Amino acid sequence: MKIRGAIFDMDGTLTSSMHVWKTVGSEFLKSMGKQPREDVDRRFTSMSVYEAVDFMKREYGIEGSRDEITDMINKTVEHRYINEVPLKEGVYELLCELRSLGVRMCIATATDKYMADAALTRLGIRSFFSDIFTSREIGKGKDFPDIFLAAAKELGTEPSETAVFEDSFVAAETAKAAGFKVCGLYDDSFAYRWDYMQTIADISAHSMRELLGRFE
Repeated sequence: MKIRGAIFDMDGTLTSSMHVWKTVGSEFLKSMGKQPREDVDRRFTSMSVYEAVDFMKREYGIEGSRDEITDMINKTVEHRYINEVPLKEGVYELLCELRSLGVRMCIATATDKYMADAALTRLGIRSFFSDIFTSREIGKGKDFPDIFLAAAKELGTEPSETAVFEDSFVAAETAKAAGFKVCGLYDDSFAYRWDYMQTIADISAHSMRELLGRFE
């Protein structure tokens, strides 16, 4: 695949951190005195934090502003980003390879910027990326193309010459529809739609290591 720019999701793509959010929705609702439905955690992991906040306000009557509730949710997981979440297999090697090819790179994530920055810095890969774009700053989740378009503008590349690396089939659909090339990465959180992801992606792989040597 010939590219000039690369936009990376973080959770489930660069880092093994989707498990951090696995029970956050139900735990937060219980802490607020609400009884969560069985599907709330699965739905939560497919949303940006802002989307999840709107969902909880609408469906469970949680009171407070978007930012207030988002900050409360972040407080329950931030220590894991600062201290624990690991890098996925082959990530460092692929980033080195892309940089050697002159590919510009940035981040587009649903995780808030201070947590993403802390994790990427601790893992030694923050310097590969020119910027971190977040759903909170953009004001929309990855079911809209805005975050990818903003990232491509920063990179100075057209969608057609920019690869989006994602584990979420929802984000992959959005990027593909906006004209980006899509690299689909496997993560256990989206295993139930892996077959579908492979029909969307231009390239799909179970790890970044499998993508070495596939770009020019």
